Amino acid sequence: MLHSMTAFGRGEAEADGYRFTVEVRSVNHRFCDIQVKLPRRYSQFEEEVRKRVAASFSRGRVEVGVVADEALEKAEHLTVDVELAGTYARLLRNLQEDLGLGGDLRLEALLTFRDIFAIKEDEESRERSWRVLSGALDGAVTECLRMRAEEGANIAADFSQRLQRLEELAREIEARAPSVVQEARDRLTERIQALLGEVPVDEGRLAQEAALLADRSDITEEVVRLRSHVQQFRDQLDSDGPRGRQLEFLLQEMNREVNTAGSKANDLAISQRVIEAKTELERMREQVQNVE
Repeated sequence: MLHSMTAFGRGEAEADGYRFTVEVRSVNHRFCDIQVKLPRRYSQFEEEVRKRVAASFSRGRVEVGVVADEALEKAEHLTVDVELAGTYARLLRNLQEDLGLGGDLRLEALLTFRDIFAIKEDEESRERSWRVLSGALDGAVTECLRMRAEEGANIAADFSQRLQRLEELAREIEARAPSVVQEARDRLTERIQALLGEVPVDEGRLAQEAALLADRSDITEEVVRLRSHVQQFRDQLDSDGPRGRQLEFLLQEMNREVNTAGSKANDLAISQRVIEAKTELERMREQVQNVE
């Protein structure tokens, strides 16, 4: 089953005072390129996020964006450094006495020192936050993979139609091929007779030249290989796992056989079918760039 490399997934999870939203975007890329964007506080999870994503994607540029609910975090995990706040209060009173300033030291004065507030971090809280984050990540990855599978199925259906047309064109080329060889022989005979005029024709030499011409014009091998590649391509569509590179290679080989058949046959009817076949192959080549 084919998978597209273009997809999007979103996952959300909330528990134990944490809430995360994760978005996973993937686009086509020759290799597996994973980019992770995490809030600074959770940067320690980058490698673990990368490993989880790498286990599900083999090709494509995958961008993972994580958003944490800051308001929820602060409400559940905000702590006050009482010792630091006391130090600030003592220093402010000393300053008040040194400068001979009146008035009372109120709580509002300490609120300007933002470093007395901190998010509580310990091993237990890190484990809880990772459980929630990983749940949101798994949801986003699952959704992204589902979309990749759906798009891959659409691409496979398009490939199947074009493969069928390529087989039809191969049959038409094969049916035309014997006539091309015979017509080439006839043209050779006519040219020789026109050049020699009344001079007797060496039938043995004429037969030899005709045989060489027929061999150069014979496209049987190209048609057979083209059909074989088409069948191999179809088999790949029904196989599991990444198939993009194999399909790219088969398209290159099919294009090679079609080009060779067109140049060897040197026939208008076959050339027209070769052009159509190359058009189908080019459309497939554009599509296969997005196959995992």
